[in-house]
Amino acid sequence: MPSLTEPFGWTNGVNKLYSTAAKDFLYKDPNRNVIFLDNHDLSRFYSIVGESIPKLKMGLSWLLTYRGIPQLYYGTEVLLKNFADPDGKVRQDFPGGWKGDSSNKFMKTGRTAAENEVFDHLRTLAKFRKTSSALREGKMMQYVPEDGVYLYFRYDDKQTIMCIMNTNDTAKTFATSRFEERLKGFNSARDIINQQIFSISDNITIPAYTLLTAELVR
Repeated sequence: MPSLTEPFGWTNGVNKLYSTAAKDFLYKDPNRNVIFLDNHDLSRFYSIVGESIPKLKMGLSWLLTYRGIPQLYYGTEVLLKNFADPDGKVRQDFPGGWKGDSSNKFMKTGRTAAENEVFDHLRTLAKFRKTSSALREGKMMQYVPEDGVYLYFRYDDKQTIMCIMNTNDTAKTFATSRFEERLKGFNSARDIINQQIFSISDNITIPAYTLLTAELVR
């Protein structure tokens, strides 16, 4: 994903995500497009982003909140890595479940702290998506990225989800007034990952390499 491997620029970095979605009018139904981070013919995403846990979590957050049908390649949730040179390197057996395996990633006790961090992050988002009408069937509205920060909304008549992607290596603070069209009528938001509620009436600060996913509340 160039968003996390290229520096921000008018045609580079996270602007490529914006430019791609801006062409959604070419599709009869963009929500039926299959989206993915990697697969059996591509280098694993964890390796592509330099084995960065924050970037991997950003990618997974994007996968489960963007328009389209998310496709998750096995093992991404437990930090399987390698480059497709050849493809066999990205098709190794999943660790666990077979006699003689040195570790069992199906079990929490068989995963490292970092693996459990990513696994739990993905599980939380996936469980939320199962009952989220906005993420499964809603529309998407996006805003032109500024200074490496990309904001998009998923929404329907029942629910509005705000997604803010900070692709910088430093925290960024920005005014919410620019997004009034979608924020109007809401006073705060609930972080889907940690359930913390925060105000959206003034400025929002997003940590480095973070995709904040929050449900707007009145």
